[in-house]
Amino acid sequence: MDPGQRTNRQLRLQRRLRGWSQEDVAAGLHRLAASHGEPELGVDAAMVSRWERGSRRPRPRYIRLLCQLFELPAEQLGIVEEAEYAQLLEPTRDALEDEHLERRDFMQRMATLLSAAAVPAAPFEQTTTEPWRRLELALRRPGRVDDATADHLEQVTVALQSLGPSQVSAQAILGSVTGHLDAITLLLQGSPPEALRARLCSLAAETAGLAGWLRWDLDDPIGTASYFATAVHAAREGGDRALEMYLAGSSVCQPPYREAPQRKLEQLRSIAWSDATPTGQVWLAAKEADACALMGDADGCMRALDRAQVAIAGTRDEGGSRRPRFSTVDQAWLDGERGASLARLGRTAEARAFLEPTLARLGPSGERNWLWLSTALASTYVRDGEPEEACQVAGAVLERASRMQLQPVMRLVRGLHQQLTAFGPSAAIRGLHDRLRSLGGALALS
Repeated sequence: MDPGQRTNRQLRLQRRLRGWSQEDVAAGLHRLAASHGEPELGVDAAMVSRWERGSRRPRPRYIRLLCQLFELPAEQLGIVEEAEYAQLLEPTRDALEDEHLERRDFMQRMATLLSAAAVPAAPFEQTTTEPWRRLELALRRPGRVDDATADHLEQVTVALQSLGPSQVSAQAILGSVTGHLDAITLLLQGSPPEALRARLCSLAAETAGLAGWLRWDLDDPIGTASYFATAVHAAREGGDRALEMYLAGSSVCQPPYREAPQRKLEQLRSIAWSDATPTGQVWLAAKEADACALMGDADGCMRALDRAQVAIAGTRDEGGSRRPRFSTVDQAWLDGERGASLARLGRTAEARAFLEPTLARLGPSGERNWLWLSTALASTYVRDGEPEEACQVAGAVLERASRMQLQPVMRLVRGLHQQLTAFGPSAAIRGLHDRLRSLGGALALS
């Protein structure tokens, strides 16, 4: 511990009393900032750890948000001295500039995301060189990339995948993802040995695929298509056929209001099923079922879901070979996909029988799935002529989607509102209209 450094036991205690991890605290701060319409934060679990160890003091903006998150005054959290209290009332210009610099530092140093994503640190504790320093040295001498550097890059890749927009917005981590992709690209330009080149190509494909999904979340079809096309190429170069099949399936997925279901179905069926891992097979079959449901093909939808159900038995034994690597494809996920497809087919009672228990089982890491499945649930109430229930669910979805800036979900809620206007004026529909105006940003109703 550095001289003058004092562990903040109060902050650590309050976090543990609530059963929160350091990742939970960071995610909560991001959501609070988004709900206030403030700029994205430069905070992750590594920074929360530094606050607790006393190696760093939170700046005024973070102090205000921490007090809101814990619902306690700053003194009880041990994050402010009496002489600093006045600064909390209004951030100064210097504080805002410091925040900008801190956020820029956060985006540039991707390695801190390892802690945020709860990636085990054990492999790095046996060396004297910090992971970010090893990466820096490798970037200066790209021809000397070795297995240790590749191991570190893989850890960062998994960390970024696990963080995703389920904890913070897509915009918040896109810079870190593209920066990580640039780092891998530089190493590939150094002509590494063939085995390492294949591994780096696979990591580049995973990272570019993640960037594609982040662009998808931001409703950017051109950026999405570009990243997915590059990801497919990289996976092919690396000989990672299973990853290539998953990314090829990803490349044909569009938000429902942009889908061309017949084209999507044809492309999904052209993918080499046998080359995909069991997880990939489940995922591809579920997307095929979704395309069939959009076309109103109930038989085709059920056949695809049955194939997914058969394939899911093989996901238990994949271990580290699964592709996609960091994606929760299990029975609960498939039940949710089945419920969403049934909702599209208009089989509302059957859909709710799958959607409601699945939604009840989703934890904090399932925020993104919760939003999509809840939107499907709201659509069943619209179909059944129950506008009050539809508005209640859609309103909850809109609130949470706006915090994560998931533009496709917000557009779906707008579409639900347009359908609900057919039921005539009501307080619930008017309330949803007002929420769309206040939270929808560019999607606000005229």
